[in-house]
Amino acid sequence: MLTLPLGRLALAILSLGITLPTSSTLPDEGMWPFDGLPLAKLEKEYGFKPTAEWLDHVRLGSVRFDTGGSGSFVSPNGLVMTNHHVALETLHKISTPEKDWVKDGFSSREYGSEPAGKDLTLRQLIEIKDVTKEILAVKEKGDAGGNDWRAAITAMCEEITDKAKHIQADPVELYDGNQFRIHVYHVFDDVRVVWAPEKQVAFFGGDPDNFTYPRFDLDCAFFRVYEDGKPIDSSKWYFHWNDQGAKTDDLVFVSGHPGGTERLLTHAEMEFHRDVRVPAIVANLTRARDMLKKQMAASEAAAFQLRDQYFGVANSLKAFEGHLNGLRDTVWMDKIKERDAELVKLHGKPETEQAFADIAKAMAELREKFAGKKVDARRMMQAYDQVTAEQCAGAKTVINKARFDVYGKAMYPDATFTLRLAYGTVKGYEAGTTMVPPKTTLNGLFERNAAFDNQPPFDLPERWMKAKGKLNLDTPYNFVSTCDIIGGNSGSPILNRDAEIVGLVFDGNIESLPGNYWFDEKVNRCVGVHSAGMIHAMEVVYGETDLAKELRGK
Repeated sequence: MLTLPLGRLALAILSLGITLPTSSTLPDEGMWPFDGLPLAKLEKEYGFKPTAEWLDHVRLGSVRFDTGGSGSFVSPNGLVMTNHHVALETLHKISTPEKDWVKDGFSSREYGSEPAGKDLTLRQLIEIKDVTKEILAVKEKGDAGGNDWRAAITAMCEEITDKAKHIQADPVELYDGNQFRIHVYHVFDDVRVVWAPEKQVAFFGGDPDNFTYPRFDLDCAFFRVYEDGKPIDSSKWYFHWNDQGAKTDDLVFVSGHPGGTERLLTHAEMEFHRDVRVPAIVANLTRARDMLKKQMAASEAAAFQLRDQYFGVANSLKAFEGHLNGLRDTVWMDKIKERDAELVKLHGKPETEQAFADIAKAMAELREKFAGKKVDARRMMQAYDQVTAEQCAGAKTVINKARFDVYGKAMYPDATFTLRLAYGTVKGYEAGTTMVPPKTTLNGLFERNAAFDNQPPFDLPERWMKAKGKLNLDTPYNFVSTCDIIGGNSGSPILNRDAEIVGLVFDGNIESLPGNYWFDEKVNRCVGVHSAGMIHAMEVVYGETDLAKELRGK
């Protein structure tokens, strides 16, 4: 599951270090800013060049859930689609032990009757302002600590922000301080729950199937945005629904908010992550998961109250275990080492080579201090942050400047939980000695359920079992594409060339977990719910005919 805050404890751990992506990109690699797309490469590879109107439509149709995921407008009446696991925190807050909307699912079929999502806000990016020239001018004259340029961009944001009109401006630093933007948002704070299936169907297969593929999940949920007591008019920017959905080899796009990557750490930094930092995080999350499991077993009340937190910690644990497995891949680690050497050679300045050496020395000292012992994770991460901020800051500035000098905007910037566009094709992959298909079907869902004798976590709600004979079991259900995604992309729409909904991002495969550090197009896959499967289940299993009509524009 690809939300950003995966439970409060997990969020605290995940927030302890995030940086950037690779310099030389593969055809489908990259989380691109809307004003920095590789348009020529996209046209060359796929014969498609999005117009300014297309990009504006996609930008305005996309929203950010400030709880840690993404979403999109899917009707002219303020209807927003996201993942069930993005909606999970909200569903839990409106639930009680007597009315458990997480377990039983939720439906509200009349305007005005939808319950408000507690503490839930969405952001729509309405303008991107390039302030690079102004901020670089301040940086050249300002203090070494960067307080002057930060004050300047903050003042610019404050001048634009208008709380009464729900306008919020935020500073965005790109390309490691070589480019600066102000993102202007319309903030929606009256967001109401419309429909969500049972968690068991949304998270079918539970933790054993999490971050795996083939997959069989109805991981979707719908909200409606209100202003002044009425559903907003989203007719100018919503995405139309495509019943047929994505097909093999189709070009597709993901518009969402990737939370962060660490792809441009130096080889020495990744070695420290591999040997010390990530193992310590895995150990901490394992202890937290086991503690929560024990607490939840003590009573039904505890199980109800802690389930969202448990889900987040278990999800984070599996993600970090995937990070660790990736870092232990010697082939990819050698590629990172070669990438660093390539930058030194292409830039050709001795200070760049020295910067890599300085960081390597600092990481070696940290490893000597913490490796081979039972690591106090909090103390280690504090020390790592301090060394990175103090000893390595100058060297990182030199490397970042060298990287921008050599590659410029041909390199996509680090993910910052701001809106990005990724593109790729619907495509299966090879796993070991077998081929993995690009799609699954409803038939596969019932086969997996039957193979496990309807036992948890592969059980299905009674309404699904009763509806089996009415369903077209050949309907596509989940599918994979080569779109480059990371945590925070959960709930992102998957769009075709006409900016129509063909799917909904909800996960990456197990092979994609090292994507925190690099992108391997051979096996990295974005996992989505297929639009055909979603709308078929809504109508046949749940009787949500009005919702289906609204999605189809009828």
